Amino acid sequence: MPDGDTPMPSKNMRTIQLADGGILLSEDAFLPTDLADRAFTRLRDECAWEQKPGIFGHMQPRLIATYGEPGLIYRYSGRDNVALPWTPTLLEIKQKIEAVQGEYNYCLLNRYRSGLDSMGMHADDEPEMGNVIGSLSLGATRTFRIRHNTTKETMKFQVGHGTLIIMAGTMQQFWKHEVPKTKEPVGERINLTFRLITRKELGR
Repeated sequence: MPDGDTPMPSKNMRTIQLADGGILLSEDAFLPTDLADRAFTRLRDECAWEQKPGIFGHMQPRLIATYGEPGLIYRYSGRDNVALPWTPTLLEIKQKIEAVQGEYNYCLLNRYRSGLDSMGMHADDEPEMGNVIGSLSLGATRTFRIRHNTTKETMKFQVGHGTLIIMAGTMQQFWKHEVPKTKEPVGERINLTFRLITRKELGR
Protein backbone atom coordinates (compact mmCIF):
# COMPACT_ATOMS: atom_id res chain seq x y z
CA MET A 1 0.00 0.00 0.00
CA PRO A 2 1.92 3.07 -1.21
CA ASP A 3 2.81 6.04 1.01
CA GLY A 4 0.69 4.84 3.92
CA ASP A 5 -2.55 5.67 2.14
CA THR A 6 -5.77 4.49 3.76
CA PRO A 7 -7.05 1.43 1.90
CA MET A 8 -10.31 1.93 0.06
CA PRO A 9 -12.85 -0.63 -1.17
CA SER A 10 -13.15 -0.93 -4.93
CA LYS A 11 -16.17 0.49 -6.72
CA ASN A 12 -17.60 -3.04 -6.92
CA MET A 13 -17.50 -3.63 -3.17
CA ARG A 14 -20.68 -3.28 -1.13
CA THR A 15 -20.61 -1.89 2.41
CA ILE A 16 -23.39 -2.99 4.76
CA GLN A 17 -23.80 -1.19 8.07
CA LEU A 18 -25.11 -3.76 10.53
CA ALA A 19 -26.95 -3.20 13.81
CA ASP A 20 -24.81 -2.36 16.86
CA GLY A 21 -21.79 -1.19 14.89
CA GLY A 22 -21.06 -4.20 12.74
CA ILE A 23 -19.66 -3.67 9.24
CA LEU A 24 -19.68 -6.15 6.38
CA LEU A 25 -17.91 -5.50 3.07
CA SER A 26 -18.45 -7.82 0.13
CA GLU A 27 -17.36 -8.13 -3.49
CA ASP A 28 -18.60 -11.02 -5.63
CA ALA A 29 -15.62 -11.23 -7.98
CA PHE A 30 -12.76 -9.83 -5.91
CA LEU A 31 -10.39 -12.31 -7.58
CA PRO A 32 -10.73 -12.63 -11.37
CA THR A 33 -11.64 -16.13 -12.53
CA ASP A 34 -8.17 -17.03 -13.78
CA LEU A 35 -6.51 -16.04 -10.49
CA ALA A 36 -9.24 -17.76 -8.48
CA ASP A 37 -8.81 -20.96 -10.53
CA ARG A 38 -5.06 -20.96 -9.96
CA ALA A 39 -5.37 -20.25 -6.23
CA PHE A 40 -7.99 -22.98 -5.73
CA THR A 41 -5.85 -25.62 -7.43
CA ARG A 42 -2.68 -24.67 -5.58
CA LEU A 43 -4.32 -24.50 -2.16
CA ARG A 44 -6.19 -27.77 -2.70
CA ASP A 45 -3.00 -29.58 -3.74
CA GLU A 46 -0.38 -27.91 -1.55
CA CYS A 47 -1.97 -27.23 1.84
CA ALA A 48 -1.61 -29.64 4.77
CA TRP A 49 -5.28 -30.53 5.15
CA GLU A 50 -6.52 -32.29 8.29
CA GLN A 51 -9.86 -33.36 9.72
CA LYS A 52 -9.83 -32.77 13.46
CA PRO A 53 -12.15 -33.62 16.34
CA GLY A 54 -14.42 -30.81 17.52
CA ILE A 55 -15.09 -29.67 21.06
CA PHE A 56 -17.41 -32.63 21.78
CA GLY A 57 -15.13 -35.23 20.21
CA HIS A 58 -16.98 -35.61 16.90
CA MET A 59 -14.97 -35.03 13.74
CA GLN A 60 -15.45 -31.56 12.31
CA PRO A 61 -17.53 -31.68 9.08
CA ARG A 62 -14.78 -30.17 6.92
CA LEU A 63 -11.00 -30.19 6.49
CA ILE A 64 -8.81 -27.43 7.89
CA ALA A 65 -5.31 -26.04 7.44
CA THR A 66 -3.57 -23.23 9.33
CA TYR A 67 -0.80 -20.88 8.18
CA GLY A 68 0.79 -17.69 9.45
CA GLU A 69 3.73 -16.10 11.19
CA PRO A 70 6.07 -18.27 13.29
CA GLY A 71 4.88 -19.17 16.76
CA LEU A 72 1.21 -18.30 16.31
CA ILE A 73 -1.32 -20.73 17.75
CA TYR A 74 -5.10 -20.48 17.37
CA ARG A 75 -7.07 -22.54 19.88
CA TYR A 76 -10.25 -23.56 18.10
CA SER A 77 -12.84 -26.16 19.19
CA GLY A 78 -10.58 -27.15 22.06
CA ARG A 79 -7.58 -27.83 19.82
CA ASP A 80 -4.34 -25.93 19.28
CA ASN A 81 -3.79 -25.05 15.62
CA VAL A 82 -0.15 -24.12 15.06
CA ALA A 83 0.56 -21.90 12.09
CA LEU A 84 2.61 -23.45 9.30
CA PRO A 85 4.83 -21.06 7.27
CA TRP A 86 3.04 -18.93 4.70
CA THR A 87 2.91 -20.30 1.16
CA PRO A 88 3.51 -17.93 -1.79
CA THR A 89 -0.15 -18.29 -2.82
CA LEU A 90 -1.43 -17.35 0.64
CA LEU A 91 0.92 -14.38 0.87
CA GLU A 92 -0.25 -13.10 -2.50
CA ILE A 93 -3.91 -13.32 -1.45
CA LYS A 94 -3.18 -11.80 1.96
CA GLN A 95 -1.58 -8.76 0.39
CA LYS A 96 -4.54 -8.24 -1.95
CA ILE A 97 -7.02 -8.32 0.94
CA GLU A 98 -4.86 -6.08 3.14
CA ALA A 99 -4.96 -3.49 0.35
CA VAL A 100 -8.72 -3.28 0.98
CA GLN A 101 -8.83 -3.43 4.79
CA GLY A 102 -7.08 -5.08 7.68
CA GLU A 103 -3.69 -6.42 8.69
CA TYR A 104 -3.32 -10.17 9.09
CA ASN A 105 -0.78 -12.60 10.52
CA TYR A 106 -2.75 -15.87 10.52
CA CYS A 107 -5.03 -17.76 8.15
CA LEU A 108 -7.48 -20.55 8.95
CA LEU A 109 -8.52 -22.42 5.80
CA ASN A 110 -11.65 -24.56 5.65
CA ARG A 111 -12.20 -27.08 2.86
CA TYR A 112 -15.80 -28.09 2.22
CA ARG A 113 -15.72 -31.30 0.21
CA SER A 114 -19.45 -31.36 -0.57
CA GLY A 115 -22.73 -29.87 0.62
CA LEU A 116 -22.56 -32.16 3.65
CA ASP A 117 -19.56 -30.25 5.00
CA SER A 118 -20.48 -27.17 7.01
CA MET A 119 -19.57 -24.60 9.66
CA GLY A 120 -21.94 -24.07 12.58
CA MET A 121 -23.16 -20.72 13.90
CA HIS A 122 -20.34 -19.00 15.80
CA ALA A 123 -18.47 -15.74 16.35
CA ASP A 124 -14.73 -15.11 16.20
CA ASP A 125 -14.85 -12.88 19.26
CA GLU A 126 -11.77 -13.84 21.29
CA PRO A 127 -10.23 -10.73 22.92
CA GLU A 128 -6.77 -11.57 21.54
CA MET A 129 -8.05 -11.42 17.95
CA GLY A 130 -8.44 -8.25 15.91
CA ASN A 131 -11.90 -7.07 14.89
CA VAL A 132 -11.25 -7.33 11.13
CA ILE A 133 -11.47 -10.72 9.40
CA GLY A 134 -10.96 -11.11 5.65
CA SER A 135 -12.77 -14.13 4.21
CA LEU A 136 -12.14 -15.27 0.63
CA SER A 137 -14.16 -18.05 -1.03
CA LEU A 138 -12.89 -20.27 -3.84
CA GLY A 139 -14.73 -23.03 -5.67
CA ALA A 140 -18.40 -23.95 -5.31
CA THR A 141 -20.98 -21.34 -4.31
CA ARG A 142 -22.32 -21.73 -0.76
CA THR A 143 -24.64 -19.77 1.55
CA PHE A 144 -23.02 -17.52 4.16
CA ARG A 145 -25.55 -16.63 6.86
CA ILE A 146 -25.29 -14.12 9.69
CA ARG A 147 -27.61 -13.69 12.69
CA HIS A 148 -27.86 -10.98 15.32
CA ASN A 149 -27.41 -12.31 18.86
CA THR A 150 -30.39 -10.49 20.38
CA THR A 151 -32.89 -9.61 17.66
CA LYS A 152 -32.19 -12.81 15.66
CA GLU A 153 -32.23 -10.72 12.46
CA THR A 154 -30.76 -12.92 9.71
CA MET A 155 -29.07 -12.13 6.41
CA LYS A 156 -27.92 -14.54 3.72
CA PHE A 157 -25.22 -14.10 1.08
CA GLN A 158 -24.24 -16.36 -1.80
CA VAL A 159 -20.45 -16.58 -1.77
CA GLY A 160 -18.90 -17.92 -4.94
CA HIS A 161 -15.59 -18.37 -6.72
CA GLY A 162 -13.45 -15.34 -5.83
CA THR A 163 -15.94 -13.67 -3.45
CA LEU A 164 -14.45 -11.57 -0.65
CA ILE A 165 -16.26 -10.76 2.59
CA ILE A 166 -14.66 -8.57 5.24
CA MET A 167 -16.20 -8.59 8.70
CA ALA A 168 -15.31 -5.53 10.76
CA GLY A 169 -16.48 -3.10 13.42
CA THR A 170 -18.33 -4.83 16.26
CA MET A 171 -19.72 -7.61 14.07
CA GLN A 172 -18.09 -10.43 16.07
CA GLN A 173 -19.50 -9.08 19.33
CA PHE A 174 -23.13 -8.79 18.17
CA TRP A 175 -23.49 -11.21 15.24
CA LYS A 176 -22.75 -14.86 14.58
CA HIS A 177 -22.12 -16.47 11.18
CA GLU A 178 -22.28 -19.93 9.59
CA VAL A 179 -22.04 -21.97 6.39
CA PRO A 180 -24.97 -24.42 6.66
CA LYS A 181 -25.23 -27.84 5.07
CA THR A 182 -27.06 -28.14 1.77
CA LYS A 183 -28.71 -31.05 -0.04
CA GLU A 184 -27.94 -29.42 -3.36
CA PRO A 185 -25.22 -31.15 -5.41
CA VAL A 186 -22.27 -28.80 -5.00
CA GLY A 187 -18.56 -29.22 -5.58
CA GLU A 188 -15.63 -28.41 -3.35
CA ARG A 189 -15.17 -25.01 -1.72
CA ILE A 190 -12.10 -23.59 0.01
CA ASN A 191 -12.56 -20.65 2.37
CA LEU A 192 -9.66 -18.58 3.67
CA THR A 193 -10.18 -16.51 6.81
CA PHE A 194 -7.35 -14.09 7.47
CA ARG A 195 -7.03 -12.84 11.04
CA LEU A 196 -4.78 -10.77 13.29
CA ILE A 197 -3.74 -12.59 16.45
CA THR A 198 -2.15 -10.28 18.97
CA ARG A 199 -0.53 -12.91 21.23
CA LYS A 200 1.47 -16.06 20.61
CA GLU A 201 -1.31 -18.23 21.99
CA LEU A 202 -5.06 -17.73 21.66
CA GLY A 203 -7.43 -19.60 23.94
CA ARG A 204 -11.02 -20.40 23.09
